[in-house]
Amino acid sequence: MTSPYAPPTPKQTRSELSTTRLLDAAAELIAEGGYERMTLTAIGKRAGYSPALVTARFGSKEGLLASLLDRITVVWAGDTLVPAVGEETGAAGLHRFFDELRASWRRNPDQMRALYVLMFEAVLPTPFLRERMADLHRELRRTIEQGISQTVTSVDASTTAMLVVSALRGAVYQSLLDPEAVPIDTALSSLTHLADALLREPTATR
Repeated sequence: MTSPYAPPTPKQTRSELSTTRLLDAAAELIAEGGYERMTLTAIGKRAGYSPALVTARFGSKEGLLASLLDRITVVWAGDTLVPAVGEETGAAGLHRFFDELRASWRRNPDQMRALYVLMFEAVLPTPFLRERMADLHRELRRTIEQGISQTVTSVDASTTAMLVVSALRGAVYQSLLDPEAVPIDTALSSLTHLADALLREPTATR
């Protein structure tokens, strides 16, 4: 019986490497100067490839941005977050979520900073970016709401999920604005206390 697995060809390996480098370059440029600085020419130059390769690989600036956002959010959630959270719900699930965010900031600070720069720029008239970020936040609120509703019955899960996401975005914003006063690790660690306070079941009275 033959195995269906075939090792990647040298061409496939080179293609994957160039894609990784191009997406890394895009994240660095966004982290440094925002979405407008992320031009296809600048990405190619930063990654060491021609602008023609960037266009051939992603088609357009929006196509590259879509791939970058997928890597930062969708791929990260599937490969890292879901296995880490497992079956945990409620406050315990949020603790795992915040722990993985802290680990991601340590591993890929440029990528995480780029994500938040894009979030803030999404309020500007950039329809594609605005729609992607709105979808991202809807999905995050929905996921947190489901985790809360499975465990805690004493709170409004939808409202609490909105408050958690708002606190998360605000904590990271403060850290990006004033990192010496609010280190990112401290900002994210503090959210575990908020989760505990929001999801604490009321003490029964006699």
